[in-house]
Amino acid sequence: MKTKILPLLLISLLTACATPPPPEAPTTTVKLVTTAGGMDDLLTYHQSLRRLSQQELGRELQALNARQGGAMLAMQKAMVLGLTHDANDLARAQVQLGAVLNATDSDAAALKPLAQLLVSNYAEMRRLSDNAEKAGQQAKESQRRMDQLSEKLEALKNIERTLPGQAK
Repeated sequence: MKTKILPLLLISLLTACATPPPPEAPTTTVKLVTTAGGMDDLLTYHQSLRRLSQQELGRELQALNARQGGAMLAMQKAMVLGLTHDANDLARAQVQLGAVLNATDSDAAALKPLAQLLVSNYAEMRRLSDNAEKAGQQAKESQRRMDQLSEKLEALKNIERTLPGQAK
């Protein structure tokens, strides 16, 4: 009986130690995602704007202002205005984007998600700019107060030195 069990035991032991075949590698396919309504063009345009200096952005804005157009032109103007980092220009950019968000034509409908993203981004930039300006004003005021206190302290030291009867 031992001789019959031994081969079965060896076979079961070998099958238990055998490594299972590797699972099939999952096949992945990459789908090319394209955006509708010229969104790719706008994103490419924005990347090219980021490389421009402030003077070049000003010239680009002048060229855009000379053109007539719809939602796409408004988006381009907003992108240029958003990169100047001026609080007034950010407000003007938000007005341009508001026009896109309120438009009812099919071109504007395709651009509304990007317009909404830029509106919220520009609102945050304005908030941060306002906070930075307030912090700068507070820092200047604190420095002015410190300078005044230093002057008063120096004046008190001078008065103390001139008092008679000081033991040195």
